Amino acid sequence: MRTVLLVAVFSCFLSVSVQGEPVTPGLDVLFNEHPELVAGKRVGVIANHTSVDSAGVHLVDRLKEIAAVAAVFGPEHGFRGDHDDGALIGGQKADAFPIFSLYGDYRMPTRAMLKDVDVLVYDIQDVGVKFYTYTSTMFYGMTAARRDGIPFIVLDRPDPIGAIKVEGPVTHPAEASFVGVAPLPIRYGMTVGELAMMLNRETYLGFGLNADLTVVEMKGYQRDMFYDETGLNWIAPSPNLPTLEAALIYPGMCLLEGTNLSEGRGTDAPFLTVGAPYVDAEQWLAALSKQALTGFHAEALNFTPVSIPGKSTKPKYMDEACHGLRFQVTTPEEADPIRLTVELICAARDLFPNSFKSRTYLDELWGSENLRAMLESGASAKEILKTAQDDLDRFRAVRAKYLLYPVSTP
Repeated sequence: MRTVLLVAVFSCFLSVSVQGEPVTPGLDVLFNEHPELVAGKRVGVIANHTSVDSAGVHLVDRLKEIAAVAAVFGPEHGFRGDHDDGALIGGQKADAFPIFSLYGDYRMPTRAMLKDVDVLVYDIQDVGVKFYTYTSTMFYGMTAARRDGIPFIVLDRPDPIGAIKVEGPVTHPAEASFVGVAPLPIRYGMTVGELAMMLNRETYLGFGLNADLTVVEMKGYQRDMFYDETGLNWIAPSPNLPTLEAALIYPGMCLLEGTNLSEGRGTDAPFLTVGAPYVDAEQWLAALSKQALTGFHAEALNFTPVSIPGKSTKPKYMDEACHGLRFQVTTPEEADPIRLTVELICAARDLFPNSFKSRTYLDELWGSENLRAMLESGASAKEILKTAQDDLDRFRAVRAKYLLYPVSTP
C-alpha cells in the first residue's frame, strides 16, 4: 500500500485553521501535485454528484483533460445522486463511456466492467457512519481491483460529523451486510481514506483486502473539524441528508428504519423529524433524560409524510397524520445521537406497547441481534448502551494505527 503524504509538519495544519483557509480535498491535490497517478491512463471512476473539486468541477471533467475515462460506477442513489434510498438502479450510457450501477444487479464491478480500466479511482463524500452504503461500495471496489490487479486510488474527503468520536456497537460477522460490511462501530471516527487503509491491511477484520492502494490525502484538514469548518460547500451526499444538521443526527436516527417509527422521510427535515400516528408526542418527549437531550433541542409537532420523488417516493405513513418530535442540533460536540435514539426507541416501547414494533432489519443496522432482543426483554436504554461498548476499546486500538490527520488541539 502507498499513501501520498502531503503535509509533513503539524504546524501547517495549525496555520490553516488560524488563517481560516479552506481544506483542500484529495481530488484537488491529485491534479495539483500527483497527476502522474492518472495521466495518460484509462481510468475507472467510482463517483457521484459529490465528486467535485473546490471550484465545483466534477472529477470526470477534470480527468478528461489528462486521461481517458473508461468507465464510471455509481453507488446507491446513482451517479447523479437523484434516486430514492434503496432504489435499484440500472446501467446507463454516456457519450464516451458506460455508467455502471453498483446498486442494482451488481454491488461489485465485474471483470467485464473493468476490462478497459488501468486504474480505479474512488471519490465520494461520506458521512462517517457504518451503515451509509458508500463505504461498502468502496470495500467491494477495492476487492474487485485486487482481484483484477488494478491499482485503486482513494481521494480523501472530510468526515462531515468529525473524525473524533467512536460510538455505537460493532457489527458482528454474522450480521455483515451492505449496511455493515465490516466490524465497525456505528460512528467510526475516520475519513474515508483512513478507513480504506484499515480495510486494506487490518487482520482484525479477519482478512486484509491487500489491494494496490493509494490514498491521496487532504491538505489543511484537522480531524476535529465539522464540515462547516472546512470552508467547503455542503453538497447533500444523499437525498435525505440535505443539511449537515441531518448528518449529525443520522448515526442514531437511522436506527428507526428498523422500527415502525418514522425517521422523517417524506418531510422537509428527514432524521430531524420522527414519530408515528400512535405516538403521544408530549409523553414521548417527557420520557427522555436530560443526558440524552444534551446537545439537542426538541419540541413536539404534528407532521404528515408525503411522497417526494427522487427523495422518498413511498415513505412510512405516507399521507397519514403523525405525532412526534422535531430536533435541532445545538452543540455538535456534546450531542450523542445514538444514545438519544436508543432512549427514544425504549420510551416508545414502554409508552405505546400495543403499537410499537421492531423488525429484523434493526439487526443489520445495529450490527447484531442484541438491540432487538433486549428491547423485547424489557431492558433499559442504559443496559442496551452498555453492551454497545463491548468491542470499542479493541476497535480504537486498531483504528489508531491508520489515522492520518491531527486534531486542532493535541
